[in-house]
Formats: sequence, structure tokens, C-alpha cells
Amino acid sequence: MRRTAVLLLVVALGMGLSETRSLAIRDASAADDVQAIEWKHLVPPGYDPSALMRKYYDDVAKLKDDDPRAERLAEELRRAWESAPVVAALDNRTVKLAGFLVSLEGDGKAVSEFLLVPYFGACIHVPPPPSNQIVLVRTARKPFKISQSFEQVAVTGRLRTERSRNDLASASYVIEATRVEPHKP
Repeated sequence: MRRTAVLLLVVALGMGLSETRSLAIRDASAADDVQAIEWKHLVPPGYDPSALMRKYYDDVAKLKDDDPRAERLAEELRRAWESAPVVAALDNRTVKLAGFLVSLEGDGKAVSEFLLVPYFGACIHVPPPPSNQIVLVRTARKPFKISQSFEQVAVTGRLRTERSRNDLASASYVIEATRVEPHKP
């Protein structure tokens, strides 16, 4: 198996996003009303990002990089995940979400813009997750000091349903962070 086929197989085996639970959305009108959310809350009920992979599951292990079907599947998956639906009720809410930091803007010691992703290695070692599982974070005050380049953090700030794209991935959410802190699970 070659690179594209291996990456598709990793995605097929690693998808755990299909389980969703409803999220009671509170009015976040008060600045102190921070709602702790989990990654599953960013996925609308009924949306199953792994459905596309299950459609091709039996063939994925047999595909090679130079197989046109692997290339078509990878492109179909990229388009589907870039247009993943969002939870509109979360728009403009103050939330706290923990995940892994993938630096976009910074000097190696501090970051002012980064991707927040649900699992280690997302966007770097494997194809990125669906865009509704990637959050672009901009620090509102000053850059966040980091101890390592792929650190687990908890981000607090105003969440918006806004699509953005960069060289690594597409994100369906943006947080204007008022607080970024190391996260210890």
C-alpha cells in the first residue's frame, strides 16, 4: 500500500466522530457565561463524517497511490469534509474547548494564530478531519507562550461559525480567544 491508500485507511479506521449528542445551548449574553463544550458538540445531529469512508471501506485497503480510484476518493473526501455542516446555535457563544494546538502564526516560543484540533497529529501526519472538527484560533490579547509545537490546550473565547482555509486545512469555526491555557486531561 502506498501513501494515499494508507492515509485513506487511517482515516477510515480512525473516525470516531459519528457519535453525536445533543447540546443544550444556553444564552451566552453575560461575558462570564462560558460554556464548556466537547468536539462532538461541533457536529450537527445526524451528520456522519465517516459515511463516505464506509461506502468505500472494503476497497480502501486494496488501493494504491497510482490507482485513479484512490485519487478520486481522496478528492471526494476533501470536498465533503471542507463543506462539513456546523451547529448554527453555537454561533457567537462564549465557549471553552480543549484540543491540540497546530501553530500557524508565531515565533516558535509563542503563537498568535493556530488551529485547534481534536486529536494529536490532525492536519500534520494524516489528512485533516472534517472542517467542523477544526477551529481557527486567534488570540485577542497577546501571543500564547508554548512549550512544544503540538501542545494540548484549553481555549476560551467567542466562537463563530465562519469558514477559513489555509495550507494545512479548512476550518468551519473561529474562536477569538480571550484565554489559552495548557490542558491536562
